[in-house]
Amino acid sequence: MAIRRLYFWRVLTVLLGVAVALLETEVGVLGASVEEVASLNQPERQTILEDGAKKEGKLLWYSTLIVNQALIPLKLAFEKKYPFIHVEYYRANSEKLVQRMIAEYQAKRFDVDTIDGTSSTVLRKAGMLQRFYSPDLREYPADLKDSQGYYAVPNVYFMTLGYNTTLVPSKDVPKTMNDLLNPKWQGKMIWSTSAGSGAPVFIGNTLMTMGEEKGKAYLQKLATQNIAKTTASNRAVLDMVIAGEYAIAINIFNYHAVISKNSGAPVDWQALEPVPGLVKSLGLAKNSPHPYAAMLMIDFLISKEGQKVFQQLGYLPAHPEVPAKTQNLKPGGGRFTKVNYVSPEMLTEKEDGWVKVFEKLFFR
Repeated sequence: MAIRRLYFWRVLTVLLGVAVALLETEVGVLGASVEEVASLNQPERQTILEDGAKKEGKLLWYSTLIVNQALIPLKLAFEKKYPFIHVEYYRANSEKLVQRMIAEYQAKRFDVDTIDGTSSTVLRKAGMLQRFYSPDLREYPADLKDSQGYYAVPNVYFMTLGYNTTLVPSKDVPKTMNDLLNPKWQGKMIWSTSAGSGAPVFIGNTLMTMGEEKGKAYLQKLATQNIAKTTASNRAVLDMVIAGEYAIAINIFNYHAVISKNSGAPVDWQALEPVPGLVKSLGLAKNSPHPYAAMLMIDFLISKEGQKVFQQLGYLPAHPEVPAKTQNLKPGGGRFTKVNYVSPEMLTEKEDGWVKVFEKLFFR
């Protein structure tokens, strides 16, 4: 079975000890350490950051965001606000970004300034992230920021059902977990095997919200539904449903369904509460070569101003006072209220166990 994420973390544990030993606290080009810049918390903080960033002139952002859909628009919005900073970026999935950063730090190459994704726990354990202060974090609830200050959350993902509206009449749409056990859906549902956002996250959410005993009993029943499996992304899974290959996709990003629906596709989404909510973490590299510019970028992305850019791009802003462009995509918008947020720490700690349950019950 090709659940690459599971084996990825196992390989990384071999590398972490080596990586930690190689780290040093670097001093930036302006004489201040990354830690000193990251911890700025005085009234003139903004002026100090801007003055420093003018001398640095650029930053490098490692991101999981889709280039044309989000990275470039966010880069342009930031550069419009701070025309003296040029944003360079490298885009890959979370696993590849972590691999790249670890390899660079082992080689004592300190290029990256900020990094986002769902793998912040691994980088923090490796000593590659710097704790930071941002005044905008005060506006975020505890579920949407790191209690120790190692990451912020710029956007969120809510995992729901996606269904083909031609194949599933509105009266038949599953509204509860038990509705998925209806024999009419046997062999007509599909999900991704991705440990980070597919079936294992659904399984983890089930075990956390129902409890281990009741959760496993439910999953044993669900396993009899002959759910199709694929290593494809959640986006690709939803496309299979839109094409009519399956009636229902389990655990897709709800905003993907809205994007396709607005383009005329026969698709919609349905929440099964409590909805699993994945958070994207945004961190500062321990040896950032441009810490002043990097902190301005972090501030911008989690500020209401930056969050409204996410909103206009169709992404789901994490800021509690910035609604989604389609408001019902976030809790409290009319279609769901209960969310079980899955933090990067929880994902790293629990996903191996969730994968094992998935393999035991659904690969027979």
